[in-house]
Amino acid sequence: MEENIGITTSKKNDRFDMENGLRNAIEQENLLLHYQPKLSLISGKIVGVEALVRWDHPEKGTISPGEFIPIAEETGLILEIGEWVLRTACLQNKAWQDAGYTPVVMSVNLSVRQLYQPQIVEIVKRILNETGLAPKFLELEITESMVMDIEHCIQILREFNRLGVQISLDDFGTGYSSLQHLKELPINKLKIDQSFIRNCTVDKNDATIVKTIIAMVHQLELTVVAEGVESIEHMVFLQRNLCNEAQGYLFCKPIPPDEFIQEYKNIEQIIPQKGIPKELSNQKWLEEALHLAQQELEETIRQQQGMTFKYIKKDGNFIHTICDGELLHRMGLLPEQIVGRKLNDFLTPETSEGTAQVYQRAWEGEENITYEGEVNGIHTIISLRPIKRAGQVVEVIGSAVDITEMKQLKEALIQSESKYQIIAENMTDLVTVCDANGRITYASPSHMSILGFIPKVDGKEEYHWVHHDDIPHLQEQFMYMVSSKTPSQTEFRVKHVNGKWVEVEALFSPVIGKDGDVEKVVVVGRDISERKKMDVYIRKTEKISVVGQLAAGIAHEIRNPLTTVKGFLQLMQQDFKQDNYFEIMLSEINHIEKIIKEFLSFANPVVKKTLDTDIYKLLQQIITIMSTQSILKNVEIVQQVDQELPLIDCNEIQIKQVFINILQNALEAMKDGGVITIKATRDSLDRIKFCFTDTGCGISEDRMAYIFEPFYSTKEKGTGLGLNICYKIIQEHGGTINIESKVNYGTKVDVFLPIKQDPLNS
Repeated sequence: MEENIGITTSKKNDRFDMENGLRNAIEQENLLLHYQPKLSLISGKIVGVEALVRWDHPEKGTISPGEFIPIAEETGLILEIGEWVLRTACLQNKAWQDAGYTPVVMSVNLSVRQLYQPQIVEIVKRILNETGLAPKFLELEITESMVMDIEHCIQILREFNRLGVQISLDDFGTGYSSLQHLKELPINKLKIDQSFIRNCTVDKNDATIVKTIIAMVHQLELTVVAEGVESIEHMVFLQRNLCNEAQGYLFCKPIPPDEFIQEYKNIEQIIPQKGIPKELSNQKWLEEALHLAQQELEETIRQQQGMTFKYIKKDGNFIHTICDGELLHRMGLLPEQIVGRKLNDFLTPETSEGTAQVYQRAWEGEENITYEGEVNGIHTIISLRPIKRAGQVVEVIGSAVDITEMKQLKEALIQSESKYQIIAENMTDLVTVCDANGRITYASPSHMSILGFIPKVDGKEEYHWVHHDDIPHLQEQFMYMVSSKTPSQTEFRVKHVNGKWVEVEALFSPVIGKDGDVEKVVVVGRDISERKKMDVYIRKTEKISVVGQLAAGIAHEIRNPLTTVKGFLQLMQQDFKQDNYFEIMLSEINHIEKIIKEFLSFANPVVKKTLDTDIYKLLQQIITIMSTQSILKNVEIVQQVDQELPLIDCNEIQIKQVFINILQNALEAMKDGGVITIKATRDSLDRIKFCFTDTGCGISEDRMAYIFEPFYSTKEKGTGLGLNICYKIIQEHGGTINIESKVNYGTKVDVFLPIKQDPLNS
């Protein structure tokens, strides 16, 4: 027993000596840094350096970090050591740059205590200013286990991003792994732990894990770095699987700065001399870029509301090479049932024969073919366009949209003229029946209440009550509708008997006779001013949807060549002396990529996985996030939130995005300070009302009319997508959002979200 007590006392004394010695090492400057290079597996050049701390003990010699870092963590000395390491590494990197060496990124590991230190962002900012090192040449490494408090961690990392500092996730796969968190973390690089690299060339499971991580990180558009590369086989394996960067003893162990400079050129010869030839490596990266571009194209086609397809003619049969989109799935079909098959494999014989005739016209080069189709009760309008090379049609691209509701309306009208006449005479909409030449044969009594008169049914084509400027367009639309035998919608102005002009929206629906010609045209019009609120809602919804598809298409079309351009710029940058040129170009490309991501977010902000959410806790998190900005802007946030509110079923991340966007707009509207009031109450049995009120500058009436329009912004440098995305998120959640504002008085935003229903009471 006494012997055990002696051993315990000895260990305590050793620990005490180690702690005191570590304090003295800081004061007497016995700490030093060694540096290990990171190399690009594409060019073979050194692109980064990791700074690793060592303790040069006057009696015990060099002590490894594994012995003293845990003690430093427990005692809190790690904060002082960490700040010293960060400053020393930045000074060394700046000294290398001033000496004329190619600029590289200096990586510094952050401890848990450092990451959650209250002033860590300010400390990093101060050190960068003191050392003169540009933020883009500093990379902070964190580990998975450090991001347990994901909300707090994300906030800190975003502040680092705003400084321009890069973030790397170290030892991936060995800590607290969460793919959901990985998707949310604002990081630039991911490092595969050396435990997977060590056996990746001999262990099939490790090889599969490494390949999967690399592919996943590329899909997340991050840089992937492999640690622990100790053999040529490791290096070649990573090159073959398109890993971006690597570090390890194959290239160089951690060494002092002077020795590092001496070995610089030798290190950069390893990959060119012993790795895959540069030409083959470039070819693999080009193939990967093409593969990613193909995946993005397929994903875009799959997510569109309509349907896109291509076909060729082979051995006398039309064969689809591409076919996807939401409309295809609404028809009850899968791409696998269409692609590679003949028409009669998935269409009835009658439908197949008619479709083949139309397909043949496009195959022979006829442009702008449009026709109607029907599959499994879904009616569509389909357009075809031939693609030619050297004057020869090589394939035909087609697109389809759903017109089932319009078709059902048209068929209901055709069933009985007397039925729709009764309806027309007792409705507030304007109903007119014309012959194929535009002569009015019937006008509903509702014209009198809306316009103050009923158009004469006298067989004449006089339209003196239509605005003179609108007559040519109206005639053009009417003629097109008759010739194409498809419904047409337009707007024009009609003069009221009191002299005012009434805006009318009208749908022209042709009635086809037994001989296949247009016998009559039913025109259903409505006074837009009377139903303005509903019409604005419909118009905005449709416009956002259409522009969303356009935005996605444009974004993907830009991203494909942009990915290749960016890749080649990065390749060329390694061998070109004027780095500042490439930095400017890459900076501008990154700016374009940021805008493209906003396009894609706008195009498809669908509600992802939803969970039961406590509104009170959610609002407290959001207020905590915004508190720093509100304090800086001298804005007081007042809460009037009922703590007993029921749960709502929502995607917490997306609802946070909406509320933070609203609060951010409010803060930006109060440059001289003010008050933001947040209210959350139960508006009714089935929904909760959130009211955000600010005392800012307000929004003028002319701007309020377009507040939810895509690409319209009240900010000088805004993209005009923020409120549109909020609008779509709330809409997809089954809620509504309204904005009221008055110049110099402030703005009020009301958000209504449905309450989660109890299945026992539903």
